[in-house]
Amino acid sequence: MHDKPAEAPTDRRSMRTRYALREALIELIGERGWDEIAVQDVCDRADIGRSTFYSHYTNKDALLLGSLDDLRIALVHQGAGRSGAGHKGRQADQGFAFTLGLIEHAHQQRKVFRALIGRRSGFVVQQRFREMVIRLVTDELPTSTGKLPREALARWIAAAFVELLGWWVEQRNPMTPEELASLFHELSGPLLGQRA
Repeated sequence: MHDKPAEAPTDRRSMRTRYALREALIELIGERGWDEIAVQDVCDRADIGRSTFYSHYTNKDALLLGSLDDLRIALVHQGAGRSGAGHKGRQADQGFAFTLGLIEHAHQQRKVFRALIGRRSGFVVQQRFREMVIRLVTDELPTSTGKLPREALARWIAAAFVELLGWWVEQRNPMTPEELASLFHELSGPLLGQRA
């Protein structure tokens, strides 16, 4: 009975530590690129000891995966909220409810996303990001994709989305997040037998 209050500060402290490490990693990717970052660099930037880092993550790849998984979960919840609330544009009817949330996140964090999906991020970061998008697409694909293999379709749509997002974050005067989401749905809709 007395165990619950004692765990709460530890959980908050753990969450703060994880957040600090993730923010440090993102900043460093933007500054140096993935390949030039060591665990010690992340610890120094977050002002956290190596032993604390290793009590949360096994290496920098695990830290990256944890960050992307948290983003994926947030996008799923946000997309569910939008479709349930009848969000403007009826995005849920067009498919892929996660897209507007991810585009808005990229818009708010343009510098980070340039680093995340740009050349400096390195293959590992780009691959992990693509895997996250593939999982988001797969989770929203209909169970039957007709003659098209479901996994191939998920990978094609995810690749198209990542490329479109990469193009968009590099634009000086980009279209709005809503316009980009609409463009993506217009491009991917016919593939799924939908009309944008």
